[in-house]
Formats: sequence, C-alpha cells, structure tokens
Amino acid sequence: MMDEYQKRMQEFREHFGDLIDDETLKLLVDYSFGKVPTTRLSELANKRGKVAVEGVIEKVLSVREFIKDGKRGLVANAILKDENSRVRVTFWNDSAELIKAGDIAEGCKVRLRGFIKKRDDIELSVNDPSDVEILEDSRERIRGIVLATNGIKVAIKHGNSVKVCFLKCKAELKRGDIIEALGFGNEEFVATELRVINHVEMDFSNVFTPISKIIPLQKVNIRGRVSGLNGLRIVKGKDLAEIFISDETDRVKVLLWGEHAKLYKELDVGDLIEIYNAYPKIGWDGEIEVHCGWSSLLQKL
Repeated sequence: MMDEYQKRMQEFREHFGDLIDDETLKLLVDYSFGKVPTTRLSELANKRGKVAVEGVIEKVLSVREFIKDGKRGLVANAILKDENSRVRVTFWNDSAELIKAGDIAEGCKVRLRGFIKKRDDIELSVNDPSDVEILEDSRERIRGIVLATNGIKVAIKHGNSVKVCFLKCKAELKRGDIIEALGFGNEEFVATELRVINHVEMDFSNVFTPISKIIPLQKVNIRGRVSGLNGLRIVKGKDLAEIFISDETDRVKVLLWGEHAKLYKELDVGDLIEIYNAYPKIGWDGEIEVHCGWSSLLQKL
C-alpha cells in the first residue's frame, strides 16, 4: 500500500510532468509536508526567510526573562556549530523553555527551523518548540579522581591520563573525590552535570613527569618548587609571566599565559606548585619550556 508521501509524489509528478526534475519534485513534496531542506551554517549569509539547520549546541550563553507590553516572556541564547561554522541562535518563549528545563543542553545535536536575522553577524531566531528537534544527546559520561580544582576547572585522573574539565555546573570538590561527569568534548571536556561518587586517598606516583623526562610536544603534568621569577609582561595583547620550576631531577622554564599570569604575584621562590595539562616545546634558546594555556590547570600548595 502506498504511503502518503509516495501518493503526494505521484500527484505532483502527474501534475508537473516533464517540467521539473526528480530533485525539484522531491523538494516540492517536502515543502508540502512542511519539511525545509537543511542549510549549512556557512551558507546562511546567502539565504533569507526560514531555514532548517543541524548542528551541536556548543554553548548556552544566557536564559533570561523579560517583560514587553505588560507580558512576561523568556529568551535564551546559544551557539550552534556544525563541521566548520558557528552561529548564534535566539530561542523565544516556549522554545526557550527547552533550554531552561535542560531538555536542550550543551553537547546536544539538534535540528532547528528558524528565521535568519542579519545584523552585525548572522543570527537565527527560533520561535516555536515544534521547530526544535533533538537528534542526539552527544554528551558522554566519564569517571575520574579529582587531583586539583580552581572552581571553574577540575583536573582528574582519568584512566592512565589526566584530563582537565571545564565546569558548567556548581560543584564542591576536594582532592581524592571520585566523580562522574556528563559532558562533551575531547581535548577540552565541558562538564554539564557532575556528581561525587566516593573518596579515596590519591596516589600521585604516576601522575607527574620528572622534569628531566619532559618530551617536547607531549602534554605533561609536573610538580616542583618555584626556583625563579622572571617577570610579567604583555605579548600580542595577552598577559605572560615566566617562572622556573625545579624538582629533584632538573629545572625548567614555565610560561603562564592569560589567566594563569595572575598567579605570578602570589608566588615566591620555594613555593610548591602543581601544573596539569601543560604543553612543552623547544624555545628560542633551544631549551625546553612549558606553556600553560587555557586548557591547563595550576595549583599552589
């Protein structure tokens, strides 16, 4: 028995005959059923009106209430990404409730139908929850033991490696907590939910690499005492501080970029410090230097 879609396809084919090709015929039938063909985010600048897009919610920017003409409303903003582009999406009222309720979270793969708004940048406006389809929750669960945390990041022992997670949820953590995190991302894992399962006494014997055994271009965790303070400056618009760390095997220069440079004023020679997920490379002087960037975590003990 022929289904409704096939019946509609046959009706359109009989009506238009040879005037349209099969691809156009399929588009017309899709439109008649309310389906909108998917547009790549990189193609939105050349489109107008209502479009359909697919991607992953990379970041929820805000959810807030407002009052207009005496009526209360809700608006949520998020960043949607696909293979090579990003776009800001504004969800209104009932569609924004999907974000407020947590039905749509960072890491969710979605199909959205919305109207293109061209201001300084391209934006997509979604007004109706029926225009939101959750295709897949691409978040994964990971477990690990807390090594260090600064409130917005946590370094965990995950299998045989150390992973620095960015926290999108409130959590009171302490060293040795066994946690389970729900989130997304590989190199930079963003945790949207987190719970403490248990607590153990942590063994750090295989967490840190001796300074003498640091290998360039391989992520490293090091622990040692501050043995030199080499100044604070601005490089390409970013704060940069230089320190030296020593352990029982050797001494190495450590470059603290951006937010990490703030720690410089709190350090004194002799302070014990731990550095997680840092990136060593060969400097201009031919010596190894360890760079601490956004995905690194530092802790003064």
